Amino acid sequence: MAPNKSPGSGYVVVEFKLAAPRPHSNLRPPRNSQEMRVLIIAGVLLVIAAAAYSHSIPRAGCAISINQNLPDPQALVINPQGTFDIFGFFLPQSGDIVTFDVGQEVLFACPGATLNVTGTAELLANCVDGTTFQQADGTQHDFSQLGCTKLPFHTYQDTGRLCGRPDQIYPIYAFGFELSNGDFYNLYEVCFDPANGNTRYSVFTQTPEIRGYQSGYPRPSSFIQGPFYYNGFDIYQAYTRDNQTAAIANIVGSMDLALQYVNQSFDSSFYLARGHLAAKADYVYGAHQRATFWYLNVAPQWQTFNEANWAQLEYDCRTYAGQRSSPLKVFTGTHGQSVLPDINGDLQPLYLGLDPNNNAIVHVPEIFWKVLYDPQTQEGVAFVGSNNPYLENPPGFIKCTDVCDQLTWLLWDPKNVTSGLSYCCEVNELAQTILEIPELTVSGLLT
Repeated sequence: MAPNKSPGSGYVVVEFKLAAPRPHSNLRPPRNSQEMRVLIIAGVLLVIAAAAYSHSIPRAGCAISINQNLPDPQALVINPQGTFDIFGFFLPQSGDIVTFDVGQEVLFACPGATLNVTGTAELLANCVDGTTFQQADGTQHDFSQLGCTKLPFHTYQDTGRLCGRPDQIYPIYAFGFELSNGDFYNLYEVCFDPANGNTRYSVFTQTPEIRGYQSGYPRPSSFIQGPFYYNGFDIYQAYTRDNQTAAIANIVGSMDLALQYVNQSFDSSFYLARGHLAAKADYVYGAHQRATFWYLNVAPQWQTFNEANWAQLEYDCRTYAGQRSSPLKVFTGTHGQSVLPDINGDLQPLYLGLDPNNNAIVHVPEIFWKVLYDPQTQEGVAFVGSNNPYLENPPGFIKCTDVCDQLTWLLWDPKNVTSGLSYCCEVNELAQTILEIPELTVSGLLT
């Protein structure tokens, strides 16, 4: 048995050559049934081995690795037959390998930029073989050439839909990519409270293909503020350690006390970080990961919580999603307002800024919550974590009937106050208290 690369194809032909018996050879029929069985078994094993070998051979078509073959800056790799969401992009089928059938159309797009090879914002091409794609006029390009002059520009749209609770209604904004013809590819949505400058929740679809995500893709140098806060308010400045220290000093009545809460040491985790709702690593492509860096997609989160139980929860949810066969809806939100004792021992609500009327904005949430929901089975599970490393029993913290013992895939340290006191909940139970959780039909626990 010998593999041979067939000329002009992307597959390997396996040839079996059986020598013809020479005259007067010693070939003879098997002597008995035992010998016959041995020959039959040997033949079956040979067939199985040949089949296994053939499955390891790349089929005709194109294939690229998310972590090895994407040009820099990368283009969006869009399926023209897909939908205007995460399923509108080609996702990896095995590990981080994205495959394309021979002749399959692929739309390479560079919103806000142009493709290196054509000077246009988009290029429709067809898979030829390996990493070769051909445009309509017959010009062929290797996938490595199909990059952008600069990183694809991500943007937002007002969906016109509303969210929130009966007594408090907020707008929903979608974040993603807009092509030159106006087509918008929605990566995630946020429910934003403009009066208080807080995002109530984000929602996106987590696909099993997350197991092939682009690892180690660099973070952008900054977040995008957008036109969502009142004129003159600098959300970047509000998150700086100096500003949050000054804000907390004003709240608790003492700079010395504020310096105890917000540690100025570079290697300390006792400060308020920009805690992602839809996380960077929740997306396969690096270009998609960058689209999570909007201030509307973060909330003030103590770094002690952000880097510990919350980070573990995000990681475990991605791992769990990658082991499934169907996608999940992931809702991540905030609730309440965190408090700390002032110089008199009285608990005071925390915030990072003031509006022109001296009203507190960008509240520090008391709670971060997350819901995983399978629309097919209508099963769901909720998680809630305390955003306060200083109080063992925060007055606004919501507890539930803990079901963590039914989730063998979750590896956090839920009783550690500094890391974030946390619980696993039935969705319907948590939604009775956190009214911002969208209404879902939940028939069972997602385990």
